[in-house]
Amino acid sequence: MKKMTLPFGMLLFVSIALASCSGNTIESDAKKIAELQCRALQLLGKSMSAGSNYTAVLEESRKVSEEADALVKQMEKKYTSQADKEKLAMSMLKALGECK
Repeated sequence: MKKMTLPFGMLLFVSIALASCSGNTIESDAKKIAELQCRALQLLGKSMSAGSNYTAVLEESRKVSEEADALVKQMEKKYTSQADKEKLAMSMLKALGECK
Protein backbone atom coordinates (compact mmCIF):
# COMPACT_ATOMS: atom_id res chain seq x y z
CA MET A 1 0.00 0.00 0.00
CA LYS A 2 2.85 2.37 0.73
CA LYS A 3 4.19 2.16 -2.84
CA MET A 4 0.74 3.11 -4.15
CA THR A 5 0.75 6.35 -2.15
CA LEU A 6 3.55 7.98 -4.16
CA PRO A 7 2.03 7.56 -7.66
CA PHE A 8 -1.41 8.54 -6.41
CA GLY A 9 0.05 11.52 -4.56
CA MET A 10 1.80 12.61 -7.73
CA LEU A 11 -1.41 12.27 -9.70
CA LEU A 12 -3.31 14.29 -7.12
CA PHE A 13 -0.67 17.02 -7.36
CA VAL A 14 -0.93 16.98 -11.15
CA SER A 15 -4.72 17.23 -10.92
CA ILE A 16 -4.45 20.29 -8.72
CA ALA A 17 -1.91 21.83 -11.09
CA LEU A 18 -4.22 21.17 -14.02
CA ALA A 19 -7.06 22.87 -12.23
CA SER A 20 -5.13 26.10 -12.45
CA CYS A 21 -4.57 25.79 -16.20
CA SER A 22 -6.97 27.02 -18.84
CA GLY A 23 -8.05 25.89 -22.29
CA ASN A 24 -8.50 26.63 -25.97
CA THR A 25 -11.27 24.09 -26.20
CA ILE A 26 -11.91 24.38 -22.52
CA GLU A 27 -14.65 21.79 -22.20
CA SER A 28 -12.62 19.17 -24.05
CA ASP A 29 -9.53 19.81 -21.95
CA ALA A 30 -11.56 19.83 -18.76
CA LYS A 31 -13.03 16.47 -19.71
CA LYS A 32 -9.53 15.03 -20.25
CA ILE A 33 -8.46 16.26 -16.81
CA ALA A 34 -11.61 14.93 -15.15
CA GLU A 35 -11.18 11.53 -16.80
CA LEU A 36 -7.66 11.24 -15.39
CA GLN A 37 -8.90 12.27 -11.96
CA CYS A 38 -11.66 9.66 -12.13
CA ARG A 39 -9.14 7.00 -13.10
CA ALA A 40 -6.96 8.03 -10.16
CA LEU A 41 -9.89 7.74 -7.77
CA GLN A 42 -10.77 4.32 -9.18
CA LEU A 43 -7.16 3.22 -8.72
CA LEU A 44 -7.26 4.35 -5.12
CA GLY A 45 -10.25 2.10 -4.55
CA LYS A 46 -8.53 -0.78 -6.34
CA SER A 47 -5.36 -0.31 -4.30
CA MET A 48 -7.28 -0.80 -1.09
CA SER A 49 -8.61 -4.15 -2.23
CA ALA A 50 -5.93 -5.23 -4.70
CA GLY A 51 -4.54 -8.15 -2.71
CA SER A 52 -2.44 -10.27 -5.06
CA ASN A 53 -3.26 -7.93 -7.96
CA TYR A 54 -1.24 -5.12 -6.37
CA THR A 55 1.39 -5.12 -9.12
CA ALA A 56 -1.21 -4.57 -11.85
CA VAL A 57 -2.73 -1.67 -9.94
CA LEU A 58 0.71 -0.14 -9.43
CA GLU A 59 1.48 -0.43 -13.15
CA GLU A 60 -1.84 1.17 -14.07
CA SER A 61 -1.10 3.96 -11.61
CA ARG A 62 2.25 4.56 -13.28
CA LYS A 63 0.57 4.83 -16.70
CA VAL A 64 -2.02 7.30 -15.41
CA SER A 65 0.75 9.36 -13.82
CA GLU A 66 2.65 9.49 -17.13
CA GLU A 67 -0.49 10.58 -18.97
CA ALA A 68 -1.10 13.27 -16.38
CA ASP A 69 2.47 14.57 -16.68
CA ALA A 70 2.13 14.86 -20.45
CA LEU A 71 -1.25 16.59 -20.12
CA VAL A 72 0.12 19.08 -17.59
CA LYS A 73 2.92 20.06 -19.96
CA GLN A 74 0.44 20.46 -22.79
CA MET A 75 -1.94 22.60 -20.70
CA GLU A 76 0.82 24.83 -19.34
CA LYS A 77 1.89 25.69 -22.89
CA LYS A 78 -1.63 26.04 -24.20
CA TYR A 79 -3.28 28.25 -21.59
CA THR A 80 -1.98 31.29 -19.77
CA SER A 81 -4.76 33.82 -19.11
CA GLN A 82 -6.48 33.90 -15.73
CA ALA A 83 -9.92 34.03 -17.37
CA ASP A 84 -9.28 30.81 -19.28
CA LYS A 85 -7.90 29.17 -16.14
CA GLU A 86 -11.11 29.98 -14.28
CA LYS A 87 -13.26 28.68 -17.15
CA LEU A 88 -11.27 25.46 -17.23
CA ALA A 89 -11.63 24.97 -13.48
CA MET A 90 -15.40 25.42 -13.67
CA SER A 91 -15.70 23.09 -16.66
CA MET A 92 -13.55 20.52 -14.89
CA LEU A 93 -15.75 20.59 -11.80
CA LYS A 94 -18.77 20.02 -14.00
CA ALA A 95 -17.05 17.09 -15.77
CA LEU A 96 -16.03 15.60 -12.42
CA GLY A 97 -19.71 15.40 -11.53
CA GLU A 98 -19.98 12.69 -14.17
CA CYS A 99 -17.21 10.58 -12.60
CA LYS A 100 -18.36 7.05 -11.79
